[in-house]
Amino acid sequence: MDFVVAGTVVRGQGLGRQMGFPTANVDPEDGGRLPPRGVYRVEVSWNNERRIAACNVGTRPTLGEGGKTLVEVHIPGFSGDLYGVRIEVRFLGKIREEMKFDSLEGLRVQIAEDVASLMNIGSSPN
Repeated sequence: MDFVVAGTVVRGQGLGRQMGFPTANVDPEDGGRLPPRGVYRVEVSWNNERRIAACNVGTRPTLGEGGKTLVEVHIPGFSGDLYGVRIEVRFLGKIREEMKFDSLEGLRVQIAEDVASLMNIGSSPN
């Protein structure tokens, strides 16, 4: 894939954290060109760190939000604070399309599957 999105991590609603999958919500620079909606395997980099992560690009249809397309990145195993940090998200491949689930539990189960498949592909960019 040829998409790289850079931007500052901003506060979201905290729903990912409540579900056990905290996300870095990226405010793309210059409006940023985004890939089509969906869930992706990405490489995230900031300062001197690089990690493989899962990224949702979409409008959060399960929550009925619609509207603005968001870029939300879950970095497995990361527990630091990235608020206000500029990160780069390099899209490596699509995991699945954006989907609407009947419940937050259904969404949580799917996110767990997405992260598991991400980790099975490989967890180190080196």
